[in-house]
Amino acid sequence: MKNCYGYTELLKDLLELKEVYCQKVSVTFASNSVRGRGIPLIKIGSGDKKLLAVASVHGREFVSSCFVMRCLKDFLDRSYELEGKALYVLPMLNPDGVEIAQGKEKPLNIPHDFKPELFKNNSNNINLNANFPFCFHRVPKERQGGIKAASEPEAKALIRLCEKERFMSAISLHARGNCIFWRDLGNGRVKGDYELAKRLEESCGFELIEPTQKAQDYSGGFENWFRFRYRKPALCVELVEDEEISFSDMCFNFEEAVNWSKTGDLLKIFADFC
Repeated sequence: MKNCYGYTELLKDLLELKEVYCQKVSVTFASNSVRGRGIPLIKIGSGDKKLLAVASVHGREFVSSCFVMRCLKDFLDRSYELEGKALYVLPMLNPDGVEIAQGKEKPLNIPHDFKPELFKNNSNNINLNANFPFCFHRVPKERQGGIKAASEPEAKALIRLCEKERFMSAISLHARGNCIFWRDLGNGRVKGDYELAKRLEESCGFELIEPTQKAQDYSGGFENWFRFRYRKPALCVELVEDEEISFSDMCFNFEEAVNWSKTGDLLKIFADFC
């Protein structure tokens, strides 16, 4: 596979962020993955209103890491001020999954139909976006959420961070669909959810999907758990419109794939709204 945006590239970008914007950026690690990779955590600002963005929940969707890091660099280059706010970013929640999807290693539990370029789970072959403690008993087997909620270190790390910081809102970045999932039947309306989703639709061109109706579709999801736990908006944003483009080619045709001219202000819009 071509050299895509992986864990090594992310660490290099994080080092550059710390060197160039040392007075504005804090880079730490939220925890470790199954294979012991540090899960980076970036913080900008020091206000009391805290916001969270998460990328690469799924290994094959590493374009979301590339996207959020590009957003952060532009954010900092323009010296955008987060008045009274702090933005936390987990640019690669699932680093093991990214490395597996790029053909650099294999999962510890290799599925019979294993294809690296389509692999979205973590090293234990668990789908992190079906591993959170919300209606977990309704997660169907085919979604590969595991046998116990929050069994995976990556999911645990995200839950601990949310419990500690009590974010006002969260956004989870994924790859295919050019759309926003913003509400589910299990949680119903959460104050501000539609308004935030509508703002991103109008500014970035994402399509708003009708509230998710089936429990087998929303159970175990991070953004669904976040709404349940905190009664705050949490959106799942699918960045790329072209359903045919491969996950690796999304990075090589990056600006076109994510429609950068329209979506590049996503983090700024998110921060402005909340």
